[in-house]
Amino acid sequence: MSRLTAVAFALSFCLGLACGMPMVTAPVAGAACTQENVGACETPTRLLACLEQKWAVVSDCKGPDGCRRNGDTVDCDTRGNTVGDFCSNAGRVRCDPDGGLQILRCSPDSGRLVVEFSCPATVTQTRCVLGDAGLTCE
Repeated sequence: MSRLTAVAFALSFCLGLACGMPMVTAPVAGAACTQENVGACETPTRLLACLEQKWAVVSDCKGPDGCRRNGDTVDCDTRGNTVGDFCSNAGRVRCDPDGGLQILRCSPDSGRLVVEFSCPATVTQTRCVLGDAGLTCE
C-alpha cells in the first residue's frame, strides 16, 4: 500500500468509525424503518417515506434541485418528472416538463405519472401551458 493510500485509509477510518462518528447510509425502498412519516432521499433523484415501518417510494425528484435534506425536512424538486415517474399527489395534473403536448396526471392506482391528454399538434397549438383556465393547449 502506498504511503498516500495508507494515509487516506487511516483518515477515512478515523472519520467513519474510530472517532465515534456513525456511518450514514441512505435508506432503501422496502427496508425496515421506525419513524413513521419521516422522509429521506434514497438517491439524489428519489424521495422515500417511512410508511407502515418500511421505506416506500413517494416521488421521483428529477428537477434541477433533486432530492435534498433542508434542515428537518426533505425537499423534492419534481419539475423534471415525466410519464412513468413516481408521484405523490394523486389526481394532480401537470404539463409534460419538456414543453411538450402532453398533460400528465398522477395516477391514484399506480402512484406514477400517466398521460391524461395529448394536445393535437397544429400550427397554433404547440405546447401545454398553465394559464388562468388551468392546463390548456396553446
